[in-house]
Amino acid sequence: MNFKTFSKVILLSTITAFSAEPISVTTKSGVNVTLYGFASLNAAYEDSKSNNGNFANFVAASDLINKNDGGWHFTPNLTRIGLNLASGNDSSYFKANGKIEVDFYGGGSGNAPTPRLRHGYGEISFGNSGFSILGGQTWDLISPLVTPTLNAGVLNNSGDAGLRRAQLRLTEKIPVAGGSLDIAAAVVRTIGENQPYNTSSASETGVDADIPTFQGRIGISVPLWVEGKKFGLGVSGHYGQEEIDLDDTGRTKEIPTWSFNVDLTFPIVNAVTILGEWFIGANLDTYAAGIGRGFAADTQNPKNVKSIGAYGGWVALQTKFIQKLAFNVGAGLDKLKRKDIRKTGGREQNFSFFANTTYNLTDVFSLGFEYLHVQTDYLTANTIKEADLNRYQLSATYGF
Repeated sequence: MNFKTFSKVILLSTITAFSAEPISVTTKSGVNVTLYGFASLNAAYEDSKSNNGNFANFVAASDLINKNDGGWHFTPNLTRIGLNLASGNDSSYFKANGKIEVDFYGGGSGNAPTPRLRHGYGEISFGNSGFSILGGQTWDLISPLVTPTLNAGVLNNSGDAGLRRAQLRLTEKIPVAGGSLDIAAAVVRTIGENQPYNTSSASETGVDADIPTFQGRIGISVPLWVEGKKFGLGVSGHYGQEEIDLDDTGRTKEIPTWSFNVDLTFPIVNAVTILGEWFIGANLDTYAAGIGRGFAADTQNPKNVKSIGAYGGWVALQTKFIQKLAFNVGAGLDKLKRKDIRKTGGREQNFSFFANTTYNLTDVFSLGFEYLHVQTDYLTANTIKEADLNRYQLSATYGF
């Protein structure tokens, strides 16, 4: 595929999409590269301020003072470009694959968004053993499902834990009853925060930690009574540390980040599936849980800094009774342990409800509409104050 053809694909439109015939080329080294992605326009009206209008996770604290301060948000940032990589020079025992994928949520201005790496990894499988090794950036092992929302923020910080990060992952797939038992473990980068006390320190709290973060998951996926769909159940967890510089004299304190998670995929009939996840843990802000709060810093006594405990989950119903028409409805909740934030106050609970529908006008072009309601509770002087918003979103999708 020459540059001119590639440019036409990238510049097709200002809209989003789901499926199209794959475009593939073979590199000089023999790797088969398949290009995929979509161009995107998402337009949303919010009747109150969210944390980020282009993807809403919780209601901004400003809503407590200036209620119903609504606004419109138009963004192409969900536009996505990806490359699936498959080696054409595999041996009888080693098979390699990989992925590179970007979107445009990396910052920049409203009409000049910056690319953001979502996935960038290589993986090698060992013949028919079911064993594989992955290195690079991809999804966390914990809480692997994604809520079926049009909102780019899905239900992060409202029940849907887990993001993407750099990792070295080992996986073993064991055939079971037409499906598989998956056992996986990973060493991942600890993504921390800026030092809260020693502001002259160049290191963030995750880089300073003496150990990396460890993740693991055991899951089973098997067919039941619904043809073509599998029942899935998994348990997962992680443990890591962040190192807090208590001052500029070298005093430090290690605080943990951990979670225990359950995920479920349950097909009821061919057109109806229930999805859900549940988690409990502490210091989960970089895992898109805990309503974006990781640890509580005590300004009067730095030694009292501690992880903030959190728990929550989400459930969704997916339906597709007509080939081109899909409907999703669901809800999620993040809740913090109040005793951990009693001194600092701030976000204490976040509840979201969504309903959306999408219709494919062609195989590659779809339109969608979503209603999202978010209620965020703030703890102020031992009193709970509610902030809420309603979000109405239109999306148009062109994929390749």
